[in-house]
Amino acid sequence: MIQNKSSIPHFLKSIILSKYTIEFYIFFLYFVSFAQYDNFLISNDSTNLKSKSLALGINNMAFIKDNEYFNLIADGYTLPGNQTEVSLKYQAHQNYRLTAGFYALTYFGTNDFEPLIPYVGLEIKKGHSRFYIGKLYTDDRHQLSDEIYAFERLLDYRRIEHGLQHRYKNAHWQTDTWLDWEQFIHKADRRRERLNFGQTTTFKQTFKHWQLTIPLQIYLQHRGGQINIRDADTDTVNNAVVFANSALGLALENKLNNRMSVGVKYQYLRLDTNTDNPEELLFTSGYAHKWQVFVKYRYWQTYVSYWKANKFVAPKGDDMFQSVSRRVEKYVDSQNQPADVFKYHTEPHRQLLTLSTRYQKEIFPDLDLAFVVDVYYQLNRSSIQSDYYNTEVYHQLDYALGLYLRYRFDFNLYK
Repeated sequence: MIQNKSSIPHFLKSIILSKYTIEFYIFFLYFVSFAQYDNFLISNDSTNLKSKSLALGINNMAFIKDNEYFNLIADGYTLPGNQTEVSLKYQAHQNYRLTAGFYALTYFGTNDFEPLIPYVGLEIKKGHSRFYIGKLYTDDRHQLSDEIYAFERLLDYRRIEHGLQHRYKNAHWQTDTWLDWEQFIHKADRRRERLNFGQTTTFKQTFKHWQLTIPLQIYLQHRGGQINIRDADTDTVNNAVVFANSALGLALENKLNNRMSVGVKYQYLRLDTNTDNPEELLFTSGYAHKWQVFVKYRYWQTYVSYWKANKFVAPKGDDMFQSVSRRVEKYVDSQNQPADVFKYHTEPHRQLLTLSTRYQKEIFPDLDLAFVVDVYYQLNRSSIQSDYYNTEVYHQLDYALGLYLRYRFDFNLYK
């Protein structure tokens, strides 16, 4: 297994990233962190309904995302499907609302739905704040960068998260603080509990035609538990581990006129863990730099970026930006057992030039259309030499196409 020894003392990392300090992160990082994200197929936090009213909510998106990837890090595949959320929303008071519903997903070319996911939630609004208990608000991916929290997570059941959340927004600040309980365990469960904590904030300041944005993002994933069953004969698997991704950035945008703006962005990202055995992440620490220039014109947004990573991995991040391969093992040995071709493949110094063009428009009331083209040009050389698979990738060109049609509507049933 490939590992990287961090310069941070092991005992200090254990203190910083232990399960018992997550509560400290929740309160401390809430006041010191920032974030940045792109406005893409994002709905409002809530629909303003009158008190003592009941509404039927429908949130539907048809999508086709085609990943034409031929590198050694990310698999190429196509996601054609339709997802729908149907919910009943009871506005008990002008400041809070109860919601109960389910999420349904089907892929084109299949005859069945994926398992339905039911949910309940309570939303409370107070001034510039929104509080969520139960189902969380995830439309903007918690304002996290794609490298830390992949947009593709919104295309399947992973968009449904449960826990606690507080969102705040005014003229200069926007924050999102949440705790997502991803996997609950019972006594003597053979699985480990899994929970995610994040804190993001964006500070924006406008100077005539210029806008300055300062983002910082914190994302922690805890795996462990005290009541699950552990194998006493092996010490190669962690029972409790915390992975931390963080990002600090700066953006400057110039509004040329009412239709067009240009800008530049920079972001520094990190990976840190509290263990010398980081499981499938392979690296215990790492970092990355992202430089970006962009142009926005009416319904179009175009971004040109340079990505330079040094052992950077994010458990929830987009596959293309990781330093550890996430390709499926599709080869078997002579005993018909899976052959580990990609499992330990790494590209510690991964470098990409990327181009992303997006078009989004509300073509009719409550109906949004979006089209996305992402192009990736790999600058680093990588190779795999094994008994089953031999190849080398250098100056590789990959791309992805996405088409999305989203309908969102609340229909009043009772006042």
